[in-house]
Amino acid sequence: MQARGGWYATSTSGDWLPAFPILQSKDLSRWRQIGSVLSRRSAWADGDFWAPELVRRDGRVFVYYAAKARSGRRCLAVATSARVRGPYRDHGPILCSDIGEIDPLPVTDELSAKWLVWKRDGNSRGRPTPILAAPLAPGGLSLAAPPNELFRADAPWEGGLVEAPALLRSGGAFYLIYSAGRCCGRHCNYATGVARSPSLLGPWEKRPAPILTESAGFRCPGHVGIARGPSGEPVLAYHAYVRGDPSNRQLLLAPLSFDAAGWPVVGPAEDPSPQPQAARFGFDDRLGPGWEWPAGPAPAARVAAGRLVLGPGALTRQTGTARFTTTAVVTAHGASARPGLAVMAQHGNAVGIEFWAGRARVWRSDEGHRTEVGAVRLPPGRPVPGAGQMELRVSVGERVRLALRVRGRWLAVGRAQPLPRWAGGAHAGLHVSGPAGARAQFDSLSIEPR
Repeated sequence: MQARGGWYATSTSGDWLPAFPILQSKDLSRWRQIGSVLSRRSAWADGDFWAPELVRRDGRVFVYYAAKARSGRRCLAVATSARVRGPYRDHGPILCSDIGEIDPLPVTDELSAKWLVWKRDGNSRGRPTPILAAPLAPGGLSLAAPPNELFRADAPWEGGLVEAPALLRSGGAFYLIYSAGRCCGRHCNYATGVARSPSLLGPWEKRPAPILTESAGFRCPGHVGIARGPSGEPVLAYHAYVRGDPSNRQLLLAPLSFDAAGWPVVGPAEDPSPQPQAARFGFDDRLGPGWEWPAGPAPAARVAAGRLVLGPGALTRQTGTARFTTTAVVTAHGASARPGLAVMAQHGNAVGIEFWAGRARVWRSDEGHRTEVGAVRLPPGRPVPGAGQMELRVSVGERVRLALRVRGRWLAVGRAQPLPRWAGGAHAGLHVSGPAGARAQFDSLSIEPR
């Protein structure tokens, strides 16, 4: 979305909070996070915060998004703000169903009426996956009528699934750009197609083949957004994986033009500099944008005297890659606290190291089920509750290796562990276990891509 101050974007958060980071760019090249849409989990929502869409209307900013309700149903919802950077007020669900509703897109039809377009998530139930559209009620916070089907998956290359709509109007016609196939992970095969129509409700004519497929450097391109560049030219924004790394998914931007037959043509994407950079996070002032925690209550956290004081739970940073080494320095902890470091994925999947009661212990969590898988006794003179330092390290490649620094040398703890199940990007997290009043102090968190 283009507005005062440049261009703005947001993205899926999955099972991490704050949900939907707000990104700003003044040149469509360099982006920085300036806030988020949902700073905490709404009372109605469980998690799986998915596919937000920004739009400015009637002097307000609307973010339409999908999330899983506590009832288990998948819903479309909306939040609003007077400013792009927030704060946002969540107005809750617009539509929920047992089948599931995802990928909302606010659009304007040929008569200037406001509509919502989205995907019915039938593929999650072994059913068809149509793209639907329904008129929005005045104010944009609810639907005014039942939905109309625009089209569904019927081309061989679509693999029985169409989703992630984006709409462009040009030359008196609508172009609905959509994605098909498996979006995510090691076995993705995402690609992007287009259909056109003289009106929003159709009839829609599909281009027989996709307009965007994988390249030498990137896999599974899709879930596009459409913006206007500095001169008003259409620009296609989409995500794709850096080839060989299922956790390094990049935002790419490419020019959009039209061929002699009137179909959109996607030009070469600008190089997004896909190599993740090393980073060190200290605590000199306060926790800024980019810190996340698993969906649920935020852990108790404050910055004091240049250190992070953390209660039970985790604070994490995205790593941008599935091959990295992360280290953390623990400076003090209470007797009941078990401070540590973990590599974390979505849905309760993680591998970590923590220390307490004179031992360093390795644990893993698979779909939320936690088990201890290794331990080593700390040598004499190591930190006691309330004093000293402990440096921890987790290295992630084909397997996860965990260690702590002892007398200037790294000591491996437990056996190398299988990777957690990736269902999205990797996170490196400072972690504390223990009762509600447990606290530990951390000096820093570092992430070094490999």
